[in-house]
Amino acid sequence: MARTYSSDLRTERARLNRAAVIHAAHTMFLSRGWVATTMADVASTAGLTRQTVYQQFDGKLALLDGCIDRALSDGADSPVREMPDYEKMGTGTFEERLAAGAAWLRGAHERSAAIQHVLDEAAVVDSVAAQRLADRERTRWDENRWAAGLILGSPPPDTVVDAMWLLTARSVWLRLTRERGWTAEQWERWFITHARTELQPRTRS
Repeated sequence: MARTYSSDLRTERARLNRAAVIHAAHTMFLSRGWVATTMADVASTAGLTRQTVYQQFDGKLALLDGCIDRALSDGADSPVREMPDYEKMGTGTFEERLAAGAAWLRGAHERSAAIQHVLDEAAVVDSVAAQRLADRERTRWDENRWAAGLILGSPPPDTVVDAMWLLTARSVWLRLTRERGWTAEQWERWFITHARTELQPRTRS
């Protein structure tokens, strides 16, 4: 019994340490950027030793990955595809599914676009980060195919996925909300209008 209790304590401590590291790193990546954020500073801000941080993440890129994944999943332990708001894309009428997709993506952008943009910046100066970005973009294309399939109720052609991959890009979200001053509601209406144009031909029987 004592061993189980001790193991549970270590597990909980590791979970809390990881959360503290990700919180500190997320804040620093956004305020300082990729280059100026260091593992040592993250450890200090989190109130942990560098050794403890490296037990959780083997380097700065892995740490950024952890920040991105946590933002995308909204801190949930379950996969993104199992999140209730995500699953709504697979129920109801076409318009209801489309609205659910737009709402989910808006939330994902609000949570993660800024921290994912740090990876865009890192890719400019770091070849390993550039490869990671390429890998994540391939994954994002696959996620668009899955989500579009949920909305349509059938697998979409690659040309439709390509169009959705562009429409859902964080670069578009950031340009419209940061540079053009759009509200999230404006972006959501814009997205629904253009996504409907790309997806509707597939709904005709």
